[in-house]
Amino acid sequence: MADVDQYKTYREVGTQLNSDILEAYSDRELIVETASELDIEFDGLNLAYEFESQMAAHFEFALYEYRRDGATAAERYLEAERWESETEREILEATVDAEPSLFEVESISDSGPRLTVTDLLDDREEHTLLDSNLSQTAEPGVVLFFRPVQYDEFTTTSGVSFPFPGEEKERLLGEHDRRVDPDASRAVSRQRFVAFHDLYRDHGIYIQYR
Repeated sequence: MADVDQYKTYREVGTQLNSDILEAYSDRELIVETASELDIEFDGLNLAYEFESQMAAHFEFALYEYRRDGATAAERYLEAERWESETEREILEATVDAEPSLFEVESISDSGPRLTVTDLLDDREEHTLLDSNLSQTAEPGVVLFFRPVQYDEFTTTSGVSFPFPGEEKERLLGEHDRRVDPDASRAVSRQRFVAFHDLYRDHGIYIQYR
């Protein structure tokens, strides 16, 4: 199977997988506490999402960052071996292992849905990313916060990203250093997600998901 076809399969299966994890391990406490941590307004009945991708971002945070008794919902699902196929297992393992970071787009491929990005926070290295939506909407110089999910065939995003104009790069790096404490009780990845979700409100590029 070509990597683009494999990518489409992972996207489709992964979307359903996240719904299954949410159904299996979510409750009112999970939804309320994660919404509160992301400063999403909640009137007791409804969540007031502010932009198109915020619901997906909220659920990703709830499944892959919020820990209860030391484990996320996705980790519990993996440990319980509740996946229904090898593809689901591969997606779950890869996404659980992924750590979100801030990336700068270096170039967009002319031959397929690929981007070259540089990690600005962790390894400072270039990576090739396979992502249909970002390859059509991002431009060189744009800065992206996302979870890089690595498979044997390629690396992609989890499906959620926060894009920012390139001129915001120094601000974002400074805010990261100010808001993220590696010695704090909460994981760095969780602190990063909260920080960049908040920064996206005021400084992000709002995109439409296709």
